[in-house]
Amino acid sequence: MPGIQALERIATTIPMQPGQPARIEYEYKRHGTLCLIRNGYLVTGQMFAPTIQETRTEEDFAKHVENTIQTDPKARWVFVVDNLNIHCSEMLVRYIARLEPLIR
Repeated sequence: MPGIQALERIATTIPMQPGQPARIEYEYKRHGTLCLIRNGYLVTGQMFAPTIQETRTEEDFAKHVENTIQTDPKARWVFVVDNLNIHCSEMLVRYIARLEPLIR
């Protein structure tokens, strides 16, 4: 779940000249950030049911998982995540526990 930054260089790039490489300004102005929570098909890499918003909380992730499962409730979903604290929140565990009787 990467953060996406809207950046703008503060000076224009000077094109290369004979014997000199292009000069790219290293300073930039920030225009804010967004959080992308995405799902993808493992084989094709195709993204589906993304969540793009300003926050990344345990509620956001639990709602994302719920929205993903609702796209195909009969599917056998497998979520591969890292050990970020929002990936193992109490809210998410309670949601999955409510689904467990429906899975069997």
